[in-house]
Amino acid sequence: MNTQLDIFGDSAIIQQNPLTDRRVGFIGKFKNRAALVKKVKEFGASEKSKDGLTRDTQILVIGSDVKQEEQNRLLCYEHDGWKPMKISEAELQEIFKGHYAGFETTPEPIKQVSIDMSYYNWNPPALSDEDVEDAGIRCSSPLVYGEENPLYGKEIYVPNKPNEDTSILRQIIGNFGGYANTRNFDDTNVIMLSSETLRLLKQGLKDQVILDIENSYNKSNAKMFNIQFTSERDFLGWVKARMEKFPDESTMALLNKYDKE
Repeated sequence: MNTQLDIFGDSAIIQQNPLTDRRVGFIGKFKNRAALVKKVKEFGASEKSKDGLTRDTQILVIGSDVKQEEQNRLLCYEHDGWKPMKISEAELQEIFKGHYAGFETTPEPIKQVSIDMSYYNWNPPALSDEDVEDAGIRCSSPLVYGEENPLYGKEIYVPNKPNEDTSILRQIIGNFGGYANTRNFDDTNVIMLSSETLRLLKQGLKDQVILDIENSYNKSNAKMFNIQFTSERDFLGWVKARMEKFPDESTMALLNKYDKE
């Protein structure tokens, strides 16, 4: 099979190829990492191509014995929708040989989140101080109900449900110091999903609520998906347990009214 090098010879290096103007990163161990970084640039890769991984890395070459901290950084970036093409050193060598098929990427990095149950059950990996302070990486943390009130002072998106009034639920949230909205704003901290939305998501299906959340984030200028998910069921269970310890007439009245509807 003819390759680009067969057709163009040495001049193929300056032809369009999968590395042209792309930001290439390297994690793990290589026999000669510096030589690989130099060679991808000779093939037209961005001058920003370097050792390591950044949010806008488009092609990530993965060597052996990848450090846990590098794996954690990649997990956080992918959670935020920044998903580089991952290739091995052997596949990079195929590109050097002129075998380009299957290694195409977009000219610019594209942020693309696709929400599934892993987002609802998200358990962020540990990040090093260097990642947090120097690289500015943050992984969203799961919402945990306990003695502390996790909703206090937060903007909470409570999607409207067909033929159902969520105003009582929003009032209960307000009693605990949360700011409940029926719209998903840029400064939303928490999204409260209904039992039906979760039921579908567990089956790999997305209702309009999930699709709207994806679309809103993917079109925004936000670089990090710092959204916490909770469920209506978990929240109400926490409220009822709290009322047994710390009764509040207003909240209990709202709970009774909500249960009857």
